[in-house]
Amino acid sequence: MGHVVESLRQWHALIDLEGLLDRYDGLNIVPSSNDTLVIVGDLAFNATDPDGKIIADSYAIRLEVLPSFPDSIPSVWEMSKRISRDYHKLNQNRLCLGAPTRLRMEIVKSASLLNFVDQFVVPYLYGHSHFEQTEQIPFGELAHGAKGIRDYLCDLFHAKSSELPEEFLRLSSLHKRVANKRPCPCDSKRRLGRCHNRVVNRLRLTFGRKWFAEEYTKTKMLLESQSE
Repeated sequence: MGHVVESLRQWHALIDLEGLLDRYDGLNIVPSSNDTLVIVGDLAFNATDPDGKIIADSYAIRLEVLPSFPDSIPSVWEMSKRISRDYHKLNQNRLCLGAPTRLRMEIVKSASLLNFVDQFVVPYLYGHSHFEQTEQIPFGELAHGAKGIRDYLCDLFHAKSSELPEEFLRLSSLHKRVANKRPCPCDSKRRLGRCHNRVVNRLRLTFGRKWFAEEYTKTKMLLESQSE
């Protein structure tokens, strides 16, 4: 039993649980029926948009973190029903915090829960508060479903257009010399090696071929589920 407790402590240290609870002292851990880490309470923030508009606000949230984190994305709910169902929500009323690939990339860079909340949860809540006050979304709006996923991938790989930008993920999982001989997914009708090879090479070096192979599989499955 002792090694289980010690392992749990090590995981909590890895994901910076203490840092999260120190920064947002309205949040608390609550018991769960399984190994999921459940955090609930009021998340108070004071944030500024690109134009300098300052908003201080607070939302009641529920954050669920699977033991597989940082290999999985935490789920977040707003508990007081202040945010309507048609405002950037996923299934089961979870908050849509951004494109899944973007979330997973940032989690790879930092496994900190505090960083996750600061980078994704607070901007989402700020955006909603801003929308309540001005009827405008401050950080731009990503389309829902498959279109939003593909629009993000186009931006990530600096492609102005692409019918299947998820192919960039697959090419990033291949050896450079193999990928460069394949058609570029950007509709240019050129080989990758004579087109978007630089951005693919940079991202491949940062995240690795194995990560991109797994990301391609996850994204394909998500896109297929969106089309059902």
